[in-house]
Parts: sequence; structure tokens; C-alpha cells
Amino acid sequence: MNKMVELFDEFITKAIVMTENIINDNYKDSSKLSDFTQNRERLMAIIEQVSLQVQWEDIDQNIRHDIDRKIDYIKKLDLKLLTLLQEHQIEIKAEIEQTFKQKENIKGYNLTDVK
Repeated sequence: MNKMVELFDEFITKAIVMTENIINDNYKDSSKLSDFTQNRERLMAIIEQVSLQVQWEDIDQNIRHDIDRKIDYIKKLDLKLLTLLQEHQIEIKAEIEQTFKQKENIKGYNLTDVK
């Protein structure tokens, strides 16, 4: 197998592992999510540069099919992560609204009348 194809495959596998890890462990931790996003962005830029150097028409059909399956799997993981993040956003928004309402309710008490 071509060295660039091996490198491409290795980086795709790293992207899969990174995404699975953030989904399974830490997507609610904003600092880890931020680190993941930055690292993933750099990794995808590297993958893009490597893919431009590969002569894909010269690569065996089975290898291309395997790589295509991994790319499709990354897309599915991305959709799953996006869905989880949207659900988390809704939860956080509800918590903020509840806290705000509680604050407003406390403002209504007149503590000077308490004996």
C-alpha cells in the first residue's frame, strides 16, 4: 500500500477514536470539548493535505472502499455528537431559565416584614 494512503488511513482512524472518546466520556465538559474541537480541526486539515497527495485512481478498489466506510462512520459519529450537543444545549438553557425564575421569585420577598 502507498505510504500516503497508509498515513491517510492512520489519521482517519485517529479521528474516529477521538470522536468516539468525546462522545462516550466528555462532551459535557466544555474545556475538553474545546480541546477536542481544536485538535480535530488540525487533524482534519492534515487529512485534507494528505488526501491531496494521494493518486486515488491508482489505489486498489478494496482499500478505497475501506477508507470510504471509515469516512462514512466519521460522518455518523459527527451527527451523533451534534445531536448530543444540541440536547445538552437545551438542558443548559432550561437550567439557566429555571435559575433566572428562582432569582426573580426571591426578589419578590419582602424580608423587612419578617419578625
